[in-house]
This record gives sequence, structure tokens and C-alpha cells, in this order.
Amino acid sequence: MLLFKILQSKFKKDEYSNTIELYDAIPKYVWNQKKENVNLSNAIIIRDCNLRGKRFLIKIKPAIIEKKKFNTELIYPGQREEILEDVLRKLAVEGKGKIIDGKAGVIFTLYELQKELIKVGHGYNLNEIKEAIQVCQGSTLECISNDKKVFISSSFFPVISLTTKKFLTTNKNKGICYIQFNPLVNHAINNLSFRQYNYTTGMQIRSPLARYMYKRMSHYWVQAHKLSPYTPSLISFLNCSSRELSLRISENIRAMKNALDILIKKKVINSYKSNKKKYGRKIIDVKYVIIPHHNFVKQIMRSNKKKQQTIKKALKIKFNMLS
Repeated sequence: MLLFKILQSKFKKDEYSNTIELYDAIPKYVWNQKKENVNLSNAIIIRDCNLRGKRFLIKIKPAIIEKKKFNTELIYPGQREEILEDVLRKLAVEGKGKIIDGKAGVIFTLYELQKELIKVGHGYNLNEIKEAIQVCQGSTLECISNDKKVFISSSFFPVISLTTKKFLTTNKNKGICYIQFNPLVNHAINNLSFRQYNYTTGMQIRSPLARYMYKRMSHYWVQAHKLSPYTPSLISFLNCSSRELSLRISENIRAMKNALDILIKKKVINSYKSNKKKYGRKIIDVKYVIIPHHNFVKQIMRSNKKKQQTIKKALKIKFNMLS
């Protein structure tokens, strides 16, 4: 986890974390959901998406969460769980990351996690935090590539260890907890398939679609420049997001516009143009040409530099091990 770590500056207002190859790009959350799904016959959500020329089939199975009086609910990982994962990853890059039996995870206390969530404007009580962790542990994510070269079936957090409520009443800051990251995250850490991004900006973005877009651009738009615009298409991009596509094209266009306008306000992008693709008089897709804000360009340059430093450190460690 040494190479995954980021040294945060005490003199800068922005904090940083890492985006993860593939795992952060696939549509694995359920943003628009009813909390309960009592129909077991159709509890599995199936999605497909194209990433970097590869087609992936994604399956999401909900967690069975025990409530009061032994009643149960089926809960999918949603916006709450997405924020929780990002915060836990932030704790990992700050030095809380831990490799146990070759698997990457993070050690923390529930109060430490709650404090960070409150700091970034996503306050949850301890019961909600524990439930979110249990949802991530109980939900199953399957990712299968069309060429069958990638197949993973695992819970979002394969292993968890939480402090009991009884212990917390007398030992608020001493209850050590642990979660193990998903195998796709572990694979990315081992293969250096991660990139630094501005965690502070990401957490300030309240729209889940705009936040997804920001993280995706931070990871893949490595040559961000006004002469090298980002050019996603409406259908492909939304299909890869956890929002999915609406039946009406007008709703999809509106959602994309709202997300892009938010990124302009956050000084991530400077401007964008949309070119509608029509079949007769009907709009069937929209191609976007997105120009980055100079603040984002600087961020990408820092990320590229950090990436080069990480690779050099990895080569040095490997050389020392062979010597």
C-alpha cells in the first residue's frame, strides 16, 4: 500500500485520493432505487457497458439486511455506499491502508469514518454507517468482459470487521474496524492502475452523475488541454454510469446538461458544445466536445507527475528486491 499512499499538504485546502481503473468506471451502484425490493425473482440488476473498446456485462445482487424483529430488506449499494467507499479509500491513501494475506484493505474507527464523512458534507449516524458497510459486504458485484478475459464475482467488501455497539458506548475512539477492498481495487493497486485526483472537488459535487463524470475524466483524460478536448457521446456515457439511460432522449440530454453545467461551476471544465445526431427528425444521440478549465489541466499535470513518480518508485523497489 506504500505506492497507493498520498502525502497530503497541511498548507493546501485541497486533498487528494486515487481513482481506480475499471472499478470506478463500471455502473455498479443503484442511484435511483427503492430501498426495499421484495420481489426476489428479479432482484439481480443486469447492465452492460463499453469501456476502452471492451464490452462488459455487470450484475449487481442486493444485500439482505436484517432489521428490527428479524425482518429483512434487500438493499442495493447506492449513493450512500458510493460516498462511503470514496471516504474509506481516502483514509487508505492517508496511511490507513493495510495488506492482509495479500489483499488490500483499510483500518479505521467508526468515529474516524463518521468525522471524515461530516467534513465532506455527508453526515450519517453510526447506525447508517454500519448499515452501509454491511450493504457493501452483502451485495455481490459480477463483472464479465465480452472476451471472457475478465471475470470477477465478489462482494464490494469481501471481508469486514466492525466494532459492536456495546463496545462503542464506553470506548468511542478505540474500536478498530477493517474492510477489505473489492478484488478489482486490489488488482489495480498491485498493478499501479490508479491515478491521483482532487478528492475535495469530488466530494463538493453533489450530483452523482457530475461526480462520476469528474472522476472518469480525472482518470482517463490524461492529456487534458483546450486543443485535446474530451468527446463522450450521450448514449455510451450514460449507459456506463449508474444512472443508466432514461426511455426519453430529452431526459438523458437534460441530465447530461445539468452535470456539465455543474462541472463548469466547479471549474473542472471551461465550456462544451453538443452536436445532435439525428435519424430523420428524431435525435438518437449527442456528441459532446468538452474543453477543460485551466484548474483541471493543472490537476491532470500533477496526476501525471505523480504517476511517473509512482512507477519509478515501483521499479526501484523491484530492483532492490532483486539485488
